Amino acid sequence: MADEYSKPPYRKESGIPNEYNWESLKDKSGIKLESHYMTVLRELGNKPGMLGQIFTKSQNRIQDPAKLYKLVKMIDDESWVIMGADVKGNIYEGLLQKFADDTKSGAGQY
Repeated sequence: MADEYSKPPYRKESGIPNEYNWESLKDKSGIKLESHYMTVLRELGNKPGMLGQIFTKSQNRIQDPAKLYKLVKMIDDESWVIMGADVKGNIYEGLLQKFADDTKSGAGQY
């Protein structure tokens, strides 16, 4: 959403450095994407303020770079800003449920 808000018609400053923004993920694949994604998580976690708090101790639990690439593409294909809060809430709750189910096998993360 920060990426969408940084573009017209909104043009809001996200506070995310260009080298770690959403666009920096979209043009990569394979090991380069995985490596960059881990760098993004680490660097944003070191930023001051709310941005740093959001990303503190974040980890990449996606072991397959192809799945990470697919996830980035799927997220990028959506228009998150115009999506209703109830839809986003349902998505979030569904993800929490999936992760809760996965923790039983040791694969989950909140």
